[in-house]
Amino acid sequence: MLSLIFAFALSVSAISSPLVRAEESPRYTWKDIVGIPGGDIHSPRISPDGLRLFVNQHTAGGEKLLTSVDNGATWSVYSPPVSTSAMAMDRSGTKLVASWFNQDFLYLSTNSGSSWTKTPSFAGIVNTLPRISPDGSILTACNRYLQVKVLYVSMDNGATWLQKGSECPDYVLNDGKMIRINSDNSIRRSNDYGLTWSTINTDRSRRAAFSYDGQSAFDGENVSLDGGVNWNPTPEVPPRSSNNNIYAKGISNDGKRMFVTFIPASPSDSESPMMVSSDGGKTWQKWGDEGFRGIADMSADGSRIFALSGDPPGVTTRLATLPTPPSVTPGGAGSGTSGAATPSTGSSSSGTSTTAASSSTSNKKPEKPSNLAETGNSIWLVSGLAVVAVVAGGLALRKRP
Repeated sequence: MLSLIFAFALSVSAISSPLVRAEESPRYTWKDIVGIPGGDIHSPRISPDGLRLFVNQHTAGGEKLLTSVDNGATWSVYSPPVSTSAMAMDRSGTKLVASWFNQDFLYLSTNSGSSWTKTPSFAGIVNTLPRISPDGSILTACNRYLQVKVLYVSMDNGATWLQKGSECPDYVLNDGKMIRINSDNSIRRSNDYGLTWSTINTDRSRRAAFSYDGQSAFDGENVSLDGGVNWNPTPEVPPRSSNNNIYAKGISNDGKRMFVTFIPASPSDSESPMMVSSDGGKTWQKWGDEGFRGIADMSADGSRIFALSGDPPGVTTRLATLPTPPSVTPGGAGSGTSGAATPSTGSSSSGTSTTAASSSTSNKKPEKPSNLAETGNSIWLVSGLAVVAVVAGGLALRKRP
């Protein structure tokens, strides 16, 4: 096959970098989840692997836990022994742990909430918020509401508990690593199951959110990719309505995907939409045109975001999915199909199965200026020259030596 390679000079007065690639990151697709049974739902969560959705529901008969493995089309309804609105889960959403006020034990489920067992007491600690590591091997209980903190750790599903340090972790990672964020927003880490702690950062003006692996962190306008030690501003500040402050946020393990929600400074101020980014904060996308007032949760890789906004009966529940990019063969046109990742169906459950419907919420791409004509092909600018190869009637990239 003969290749004709030609180069032509382009004006680069508007180009500040000697090497720029004209391409866009994939954007989230949002779908409304409607018809969730029972109505009065709250506390949306998604398992870190992105394959299971959870919501809680207030009913006359008590708190219910609903879970779905098909993007919210059908739901299994369970009756946990206590509210699971603050439960913790492992990566797959199979192992769940919950607690309630004035209890010195935890409730543990190993089948996504279908059944629960009570752990032995951990020495009189009450009012704890339980934590669990992503691999499910570590449980923690800590009396965070008392002046003197005591941390207990279990590595056998709560059968036995070991007393460790006197600080309560906000994030429990694998291999005994933990992260704590103090009231002054300083960040502390432990590498020995919470026995000892060290401060790694003291210059945060707002509370940070960490990824599931603890490597990336986001405070709404700044990102850390080294576990919270060093920080840099996002390339673009997430847009918001006037007089709105940063509220909740989330970030993927690789630090490229994130979301941020806002809260009006006063009741008279308008609410901002939730903003999401799939390219490290270079561009931001709205979850919809309406303001957001609720809770959102992100999978570990950031490919899925589950969000709930509003108060019953006007609740909006929405799921975002990031398209799976096609595989690319060097020198070829690429292969594979682009589309949303399909979750596994999971194991069968004994809960009541009910059906909900989904509807698409479209978000129009904003116009993006370009210094080159958009042809659907990538074009590299190298020191002011665009180097393009024509192969069998198509464009193929050739990088100038």
